[in-house]
Amino acid sequence: MNGKIRGSLEARKNRLHRRMIGAVGESFAAVVLLFGAALSGAGFIYAYSAVLSAPSLQIREIAVRGVKELTEKDILALAKITPQANILAVNADAVARRIRTNPWIRAVYIGREFPDRLVVEVRERTPVALVKQAGTFYLMDADGFVFKKLSRGDDVDLAIVTGVDVKAPTQPALVLQALKLLQTLGAEAHESLGTISEISVDEVFGLSILTDRGLHLKLGRDNFEGKIRRLDVVLADLEKRGLKDGRLFVDLTDVAKVTVQRKDALGKAQDEKPGPQYRI
Repeated sequence: MNGKIRGSLEARKNRLHRRMIGAVGESFAAVVLLFGAALSGAGFIYAYSAVLSAPSLQIREIAVRGVKELTEKDILALAKITPQANILAVNADAVARRIRTNPWIRAVYIGREFPDRLVVEVRERTPVALVKQAGTFYLMDADGFVFKKLSRGDDVDLAIVTGVDVKAPTQPALVLQALKLLQTLGAEAHESLGTISEISVDEVFGLSILTDRGLHLKLGRDNFEGKIRRLDVVLADLEKRGLKDGRLFVDLTDVAKVTVQRKDALGKAQDEKPGPQYRI
């Protein structure tokens, strides 16, 4: 009986001894692993610091592309890149955000050309019209985005669009159609039409145009380009009849029934005054 007890005690002692050896081994392995990780981390930090301080990776040139309204100096002032900064240390997203604070900037792309050249490529907004609201003028691009108030330094010669809410996040479809029409008329030659000076947008009555040749055109809400082509026919016929001279109000809302009226010196149609009216 005593032999059995001694055997059991001896077995327990051996198991405890094995467990202690295993625990010590595991602890030693953990220490070795932690030491290795710390050594690797220190090596990485040292290598990273060495790369960031490498003279060969210091920025020696910043190329700015795509500027038209702005200048290279404007972009560099917005970018705020430290002189001789390491090309890998530049936060491209932060630089792009700073440049985009200028209202002329539509998009910014930052690129690295190793070892020492940083490229800043910008896409500027192209104004296609002036928007007038409450006596103040703003610049609007082809997407209907009102991006800045007109200032003395803005050298633009654009048609004025009225009836636009400059604070609206998006513009109605009729405004976008008006902008498209302005671009189309600017790209095509319409000698009889002249230059568009103002275009009015009204959600009920549609588009109306004023030109530098004294024409006031009422276009309605659709088929604008077709109505402009119809205008050429109308004006040619008026010229044959000797009625083209002077300021004219032309209602092209219904191309099957075009009405032409002379306008007085103030630009008002002579609805109630005696005078020639022409219908085609």
